[in-house]
Amino acid sequence: MANDDLTSPADSPPGGSVAGVERKSLQGNETHAAVRSTRSVFLVAAGATTLEYYDFMLYGIVASLVFGRVFFPVSSPLTATLLALASFGVGFAARPLGGVVAGYWGDRRGRRPVLIASLLIMGCATALVGILPGYERLGWGAPVLLVVLRLIQGLATGGESGGAVVYGVESAPGHRRGVYGSFSGMGQSLGALLAMVIFGVISASLSEDDLCSWGWRVPFLIGGVLTVISVVPLLRSPDTWDFVRDVAQNSGAKRKGPLLALFRHHPRSLLLATGLSVGTNGTIYILLTFSVIYATKNSWSESEAVYGQIVLTAAVTACILFAGILTDRFGAYRLLLAASVLTGIFNFVLYAAISSGSAVAFFGAFAVAGLINAFVTGCTPVYFASLFPASARYSGVSVSYQAGAAISGFAPAVAVFLFDISGEAMWAAPLFGAVLVAVLAVCTVMLRDSARSLDNTEAMRTVERN
Repeated sequence: MANDDLTSPADSPPGGSVAGVERKSLQGNETHAAVRSTRSVFLVAAGATTLEYYDFMLYGIVASLVFGRVFFPVSSPLTATLLALASFGVGFAARPLGGVVAGYWGDRRGRRPVLIASLLIMGCATALVGILPGYERLGWGAPVLLVVLRLIQGLATGGESGGAVVYGVESAPGHRRGVYGSFSGMGQSLGALLAMVIFGVISASLSEDDLCSWGWRVPFLIGGVLTVISVVPLLRSPDTWDFVRDVAQNSGAKRKGPLLALFRHHPRSLLLATGLSVGTNGTIYILLTFSVIYATKNSWSESEAVYGQIVLTAAVTACILFAGILTDRFGAYRLLLAASVLTGIFNFVLYAAISSGSAVAFFGAFAVAGLINAFVTGCTPVYFASLFPASARYSGVSVSYQAGAAISGFAPAVAVFLFDISGEAMWAAPLFGAVLVAVLAVCTVMLRDSARSLDNTEAMRTVERN
């Protein structure tokens, strides 16, 4: 990266070894270093994304099954469901704006306070959805308020994902950035898994009428409890090592705003990171949505299709930490490129297994898909963080990730469209998935120089210089 008002990682610390720099930092901030344990960082980074993806997955499930009847009482059930899903999509539109706002304050004021604010906003909005009266009591005010709350959730999400990634990577020892970065990815899959399991248990325990009248509210209220669990570790932790060091080095220096410097000096990294996000998120969104539709088209019941998603998400959760360990051992570039190629190939195998009618092939394919996706999800956090200097890292990661996620939100709809115009051909969705994987692979290759600096993880722990 070029030297400019955004600082760039040095290849070696001035005047001494990396260990020497770390000792000086420890002397200047003993309390900060004392709590820099794996457990505390895991609770912060994984906790933030667990809440985010719990709310994300829960809203999507309930919107497709319940919200049409509760908030959009139009004559056509299909129209009601489409309106409910449109309210789900509103959250994607708000995510880039949330990333811009959170990134600006995260780089100016610190990762910790912005993460706390994002978590509290997300949790409150989720709990309010759980107590929001339906159309029968509020009329059209009910769906309007639902959309407003979904917008607020989207804004909060814009600050959570990037913040969790940055907090994990910047809090890690130099040789374990891959592992600590994978914590945020583990939280994503864990949150989605929790949402599926909790809603599945509640829906199986209640009649359809009870589920639509009050049962759907329970998981949203549980989201409020998850907020408290997620915020407590942050309240007890300091800000990240890299941010504290960057503030100390630049105290008194006149610096431009992080967003202005980001767009001015790092447009290539920003654009390629957005493409990385499109490939990563688009692939998983299709796996989590269209594969369910395709399964039901091939004689699998809705519950069996959901069980397949649970197997997929459980496999990601179980394997993602291992992916982080291998990232530190072999480097993110190699693993991410290999995972991209495997994803593109295995997508065809997955849909063939769904079409086979074999339960062993069906659930086994979802498990393998989860294993492969764990390497994509586990490698990308530290890869994103390596592209931007500490003074603009929160902004760079949040803006690129959320912009890519917003674009990827259309991926399931595109997959459905291609499936329809192809005459419901088995190859339609995996072919589109191959295009997304190609975007991921190309961006990975074009970011190879940044990946090299990432692979040299000891150098990433050095003092940054102007």
